[in-house]
Amino acid sequence: MRRVARFSLLVCAALATAVFAEAPRPDPAVVTLRSGELSVELERSHAWNIRRISFRGVPVGTATGAYGTLVSIPAAGGWIGGPHTEGGVEQVLEARLIVDGEEAALEDGAEYTCERAVFTKRSMLDRMQLDATLTLSGGRLTQHQRLTATEAIVVDTVYPLMYCLSAETAEWLGATAAGEEARGLFDGSSKLQWREDWAWTAAFIPESRTGVVLRVTRRPEAGRLLLRYWDQERYHKLYLRLDADQRTWAEGHSVEVEAALECFEAPPEEWASAAQSVARGMASE
Repeated sequence: MRRVARFSLLVCAALATAVFAEAPRPDPAVVTLRSGELSVELERSHAWNIRRISFRGVPVGTATGAYGTLVSIPAAGGWIGGPHTEGGVEQVLEARLIVDGEEAALEDGAEYTCERAVFTKRSMLDRMQLDATLTLSGGRLTQHQRLTATEAIVVDTVYPLMYCLSAETAEWLGATAAGEEARGLFDGSSKLQWREDWAWTAAFIPESRTGVVLRVTRRPEAGRLLLRYWDQERYHKLYLRLDADQRTWAEGHSVEVEAALECFEAPPEEWASAAQSVARGMASE
């Protein structure tokens, strides 16, 4: 393991309560993790959410929007999570990085090339506690999010995970667990429908011959998990949305979601079959 610096970051809840929605964001700090041919940048000013994802130096997830978990809470004033602050600032209570089994520094400019990196954080999104685990190992990025209501709360919308895929992606592919597929082109229409039945989805950048596959590895026990692309000029945003059974979450109600991401290189005429092969491999492990 190569480390630029070492120390642990632990911000206790008592200190975090001093940082409210009116307080400024912390100074920007970016930490880079690399494993296999995948690299992930985490940004402190976005509550230690992803800033960029690259494969062999090609940005597949760009620094053009928000990643992580986003919720809309009417009583708080709207959206909260990462850089979204209409409903308040996501307050990070604890953050920790373990690189190849050792504590590692969360400080600006730190870079780690490793076999396995595990980043964990606990934060508050108004009255919802988020326990997030990001694992980067062998070129695979896995994110596990658990949201828990700390008291009864009305929630409009929950995006457990979202990814700003590069605007250079030209085609997309989605598949059900039964193998039924849908394909299309990104054309700026923003009209792709929500899909409940997709087990995985992929997108492809023809110029760099780079593809990205995202597979849902854990669905919520209650409610439905929907996937959709938002086709915009600056990115092709991939959303995972929770369609809950009810808007009111009782105290202690919890939802867990997990997704894994891998990238690949393939000729444009073979990208779909390459994506299918990667997705099968992710399902078998």
